[in-house]
Amino acid sequence: MAEMIIERGVLFRTRRWSTALVVLPILTTAVALVGTAFGALLGAVPAPDWGLLIVLAFPTCCGIVGTLARWRHRPVWVRVCDAGIELTQGGVPIFVAWTNVASAVVRHRGLFAVLDVVPVSLQQVTTTAPHGDAPPVQQLPRGAGFRIDVGELFPGPRTLRQVLSEYHHRG
Repeated sequence: MAEMIIERGVLFRTRRWSTALVVLPILTTAVALVGTAFGALLGAVPAPDWGLLIVLAFPTCCGIVGTLARWRHRPVWVRVCDAGIELTQGGVPIFVAWTNVASAVVRHRGLFAVLDVVPVSLQQVTTTAPHGDAPPVQQLPRGAGFRIDVGELFPGPRTLRQVLSEYHHRG
């Protein structure tokens, strides 16, 4: 009887609307603070009226359109499983087996979090398609590898850090 292999894994992917709900208040607050600071420097703090709402709405709408355009053209996801790490940032997914992972570290916190994956050998990194836009190889603190923005991924960078630790210690 053939032995059935069951591979467990955790998928981290972007959730567009929950991220938009976080980005919208951040953009609006930033524009309000910058507008108020410039107004205070120039001696003319704007009065709360419809003109102020339009000034706040324009950068907010631009931020939303920019974020949606980015999501459409650069889907980001990371899958951590028993076999290794599979990741993509707007192109062809790549796979790095645990035996080929020199380090996999989540750096920074919140929306600014990044995942640095440094393989032992770049030649052993596999992809699903021979022609396509794989994540670029970058010089990272621990060697040549891949850097993926994971700040917008769900369930989040903290959970990704815990899952990476759990799976990396198994192998």
